[in-house]
Amino acid sequence: MKTKNLLALLLALLLCASLLTPVYAFAEGEESAVPSDPDSYAVIDPAALQKLVEDYAAVYSLKKENISVAYCYLDTGDTWYYNGDRWYFSAGLHRVPLMMILAEWEHDGKVTRDTSLKGMTLGQAEESVLIYNSVDNTNLMMGMIGSNEDARREFMKFSSLPEDYYDPDFLAYSYFSARYMMDVMKTLYYENERFPNILDCMKRSAVGQYFGAGLGNIEVAQRFGSYTAPRRNENNHDAAIIYTPHPFALVVMTENMGVTQQITKDMGIIFRDYTLSLDGAYDAWLQQKDNPQPAVTAPETQPAETPAEGETPTEGETPAAEQPEETPNAGLILPGIPTGQETEIAVTTEEPAEEQSPAAENLTPRQQEARDALEVQNSRRMIVLVLGAVLLFVFVLALVLQKVMRRRKAADLDEDED
Repeated sequence: MKTKNLLALLLALLLCASLLTPVYAFAEGEESAVPSDPDSYAVIDPAALQKLVEDYAAVYSLKKENISVAYCYLDTGDTWYYNGDRWYFSAGLHRVPLMMILAEWEHDGKVTRDTSLKGMTLGQAEESVLIYNSVDNTNLMMGMIGSNEDARREFMKFSSLPEDYYDPDFLAYSYFSARYMMDVMKTLYYENERFPNILDCMKRSAVGQYFGAGLGNIEVAQRFGSYTAPRRNENNHDAAIIYTPHPFALVVMTENMGVTQQITKDMGIIFRDYTLSLDGAYDAWLQQKDNPQPAVTAPETQPAETPAEGETPTEGETPAAEQPEETPNAGLILPGIPTGQETEIAVTTEEPAEEQSPAAENLTPRQQEARDALEVQNSRRMIVLVLGAVLLFVFVLALVLQKVMRRRKAADLDEDED
């Protein structure tokens, strides 16, 4: 009886181990939910912006995978991202969508500025959370909405991103991406009437620090986030509306960078200078928008006649075979480089990109991290399965041998009796 019970227990353990073996979270060839960026922009140059950030990272030996940037030229809506879909612990940035929810309640007439919320008025709560960085009052305001997960689900309404874009840690642990945070800032700027007093509070937050540290008298409405704990990653971020003559929104998120306040100060200066350099491009875009030119159809051209053999072309004429070949866009000058210098771009013929392997996937860093963890977990569970199978084989073999030995012993006893 004991033998049967042990065998049943071993089989049950082996079955449980096999059932617990997970399937990959990201199937081969599965498309990412990351939105695609536009093919063209009204005024900004994404290649120039990419170079600005990468040159800065190279000068200071920064790990490019640990910094994300989102930039929006608000007068046209042009938006550009650098590592925009990497997920970071929000470290205080969540206070912006949180207080936007409560401000929207005021806009919708559900509360007034004097309504008591957990022992303070709405106006006091906004100042306490957005200006004076009260962690306790932030948690109280989260409780006004419901559970932390309920509140974060409400945060999603300030972005047009699809639900399958969000990392599971967005709801579970308050992880944000620069793309999501930029959507929040654009909603706040473009629909400011829905969120009374929020930008005013943000203009009084960390004055002369972070992005504002190098911008002089330019007004900055910002919300910084900073979180460091023992044996955990250091997260430092800033999100702002910066009121240059043509305002822009800027989000910078970093992990384990150390000199973060210097980085945010420098990024504020770099993107201010870039924005100011776009004035000419914006005026040209505006003029084109207000006075669109009708499409011009090029007239049909007749092929040039080649002089007959022995004829000499008339004065001012050049034989077709000797016509110089025109190089399109030769010596193209790109305006708007923040260094104040114009840069000549050499025009090259693009070679077709190599085809990616079907197994290559466009995973975000957090998705890749999750996949790596699953692979380790799968390996460990496979080891358990193999060991279980070996133990089962040994156990069954022992039972068979025991049975054979008993039969032989019984046969020997029968022979002795005879």
